[in-house]
Amino acid sequence: MAAEHPEWTRRGPGRFLLWWPFLSFVLMAVLPDAGIVPIVASGAGLALLGLVARVAARVLHRRILLHRAAGRPAALPEGGGGPVVPGTVVEVDPSPRAA
Repeated sequence: MAAEHPEWTRRGPGRFLLWWPFLSFVLMAVLPDAGIVPIVASGAGLALLGLVARVAARVLHRRILLHRAAGRPAALPEGGGGPVVPGTVVEVDPSPRAA
């Protein structure tokens, strides 16, 4: 079941475009003679980055769902021991680790 999405949050390109005013201010402070081209390019770049991140998140989510449907774990524990079954108790070695 899909998680509820609060109406006040942004997704994909909208979330990345929230950084556009700050980024355009920094660009104008660093490159005052550059004009409007860097501001427009930064907005387009942020929107493109948002689209790419959204597509990557969907692909990753689908891969995880396919692994779960096939009965395989999405990731193995560090020891390479078998799959982790939800609801089972895992004992942890309390000995300190070397840094």
